Amino acid sequence: MAMRTLAILFLIVSGTWAAELRIQVRDEAGRPVWTRLEVRGPDGKMHQPPSALRDRTAGNRPGGEPWYLGSFVVEGQASLEVPAGRYTVIAEHGLEYERAERIVEVRERQPARVALRLRPWIRMRDRGWYSGDMHLHRPPEDSAALGLAEDLNISVVFTMWNKRNLWEGKALPADPVTRASPSHLVMLMNAEDERGGGAWLLDGIPKPLPLGVDGRWFPPGITFVRQARALRSPGGALPWFDCEKPFWWEVPVMMALAAPDSFGVVHNHFNQYGINNAEAWGRPRDQGQFPSSREGFVNYSLSLYYRYLNLGFRLPPSAGSASGVLPNPPGYNRMYVPVSGPLSVEKWFAALRDGPSFVTNGPILFFRTERAGSRLTASVEARAREPIDRVEIVANGEVIKQFSPTAGSRAFKAAFTFDPKNHSWVAARCFLKPSATIRLAHSSPVYLGAHWDARADAQYFVNWLDELIAQTTADAKRFANTGERDQALALYREARAFYQARAR
Repeated sequence: MAMRTLAILFLIVSGTWAAELRIQVRDEAGRPVWTRLEVRGPDGKMHQPPSALRDRTAGNRPGGEPWYLGSFVVEGQASLEVPAGRYTVIAEHGLEYERAERIVEVRERQPARVALRLRPWIRMRDRGWYSGDMHLHRPPEDSAALGLAEDLNISVVFTMWNKRNLWEGKALPADPVTRASPSHLVMLMNAEDERGGGAWLLDGIPKPLPLGVDGRWFPPGITFVRQARALRSPGGALPWFDCEKPFWWEVPVMMALAAPDSFGVVHNHFNQYGINNAEAWGRPRDQGQFPSSREGFVNYSLSLYYRYLNLGFRLPPSAGSASGVLPNPPGYNRMYVPVSGPLSVEKWFAALRDGPSFVTNGPILFFRTERAGSRLTASVEARAREPIDRVEIVANGEVIKQFSPTAGSRAFKAAFTFDPKNHSWVAARCFLKPSATIRLAHSSPVYLGAHWDARADAQYFVNWLDELIAQTTADAKRFANTGERDQALALYREARAFYQARAR
């Protein structure tokens, strides 16, 4: 009460009276719904109730405007005091719902009311598909509400991250999954090892791993991956190893010696209001081949995924938002997996391992293939809440067919027949037309069984590892002693031999 009185006094002294802005949000059935709100003032300032559920863990990071960091989550209604003026109120309920936006004029000392109705433009659960975000850093106690607000079915929340272990000194949860509803599940026992070589996501581990090490490069990340995999029961999907991004320096090492279960394609450099088009401390791209633009960054990132597929790795694509570290809501980057019957974490990961899936931060993308004699028909359907720019069929990294939907179209369907004997895999992707970022969807590959000459792809990673070996040899400060360095170099050389054998 004292804080509220001070806020009103400040507005009186400054010559502007406060007014109450009341916001009500309902779903398509007229029920109060968990939602994420933005209240933008006439001066661009963001407004929130003092006790609102906000992302207080993310800072202003590259690639994001302040809108997301000024948003807040409520269940059905909010009330906040604001100066008089014109406000933009935006409500969102995840990817499958239309974004509701309203302009309201707030007058001095007069309550203003805004009623918003959120309606789905597609219901994936009705089709048997369930969403998941592989990379969340939000507080566990907030994550059930956040999953409901973003209509996110599987939330993978990292409670162990390098030296930060939320279970230290505490009992492990009796149930590692929080059930916000039968179709909104939060995974609590997940660990991220993020150091010099890259970021490795270990989902559904039954007990903490000794991640709290001092070395940035030692012990190598593969140590903890192998420890996690030793905890997997025969035939089980968990623990699950996700390669968080494709351009970390040690990704070729992991691929050769402990290939991940999934591979980050729509990763946390894709933000709702911007994109971080740099490789952080990973391997920089060739600016001649992949220019310093959003498109250059995305093409480089995708090209690395395609090279591994060319080499014969079977890798479902994954998606993660890093909400809590980067300016994204949970589920902004998400993946969809079909699951039969009631949803469970185990079934979702097993379906991701064994069947079709797609990753997205905008479009919905269905892709299937059918053989007729020596020909293959690829059928693609794309839908979105924004205009679709293009839909492409990609085989072994080459765009073999591009479709350009009618301008402004939000739905597209087509089929394309081709001879599959010249390709070992095929997939679909779809791009939208936002101005400040890149929104896309990418299907999991369909493996065709034909031979593909991947010698150039193998040589690419031989060259990559030669760079890594040279850096490691020259940098005396990277490791505490020569013994640590020699162990790392042995792994790098073993991985190099893997690619060298395939480059001949």
